[in-house]
Amino acid sequence: MIQKSLQLTKKARLNISQSGFSIVEIIIASAVFALIVTAFVGSLIYFNKSSATAGTKARAVFLAEEGLEAARNIRDEDFSNLTDGTYGLVISSGQWVFSGSQDLTDNFTREIEISSIDVNTKEIISQVFWDGGLMNSGSVSLATYLTNWQVVVETADSCSAVCQSLGYSDGICRQNQNKCSKEGENYETDGDQYCTQGPQIDTCCCAP
Repeated sequence: MIQKSLQLTKKARLNISQSGFSIVEIIIASAVFALIVTAFVGSLIYFNKSSATAGTKARAVFLAEEGLEAARNIRDEDFSNLTDGTYGLVISSGQWVFSGSQDLTDNFTREIEISSIDVNTKEIISQVFWDGGLMNSGSVSLATYLTNWQVVVETADSCSAVCQSLGYSDGICRQNQNKCSKEGENYETDGDQYCTQGPQIDTCCCAP
């Protein structure tokens, strides 16, 4: 009787032990699962935020490039339109014009800063700012030089001459703008007309 009782007690302890191990295993598995889910959700949030940030910056770069192109169009109408100062942009009668000190597109603010290099050359800086909260605010800035091309064309006869008239040390015709950048040079559209050796050499690059 005593032996049978001891056997029953051992069996009960074994069942309790097995049950205890099962509970611990469940707790550990639940903890591991929770960690995996947390890591996955965190990665997903980070990915979405990174994608949104990249998209915001790309939009800002587009607006900054648009600002430079608008200033170039305004210059083409009349170089005297490029008066030193900081401006916004609007479209009036199908053409870009300067208006106020900045312009707004959604949550982007754009400013076009114009300053004189010499009597026939202006530096144009197109800046775009955005406010997306503490962790998603920023700015981009692009710059170029615009010349009184009608005067420059009369006095220049080569890409090199155009570059020198803009204050650069020299100029050379290359394949494209990327080639300019790789050589540490700046692309100037006014000299392109003198690069006439076909699509492989039709871009005027100015050396600092």
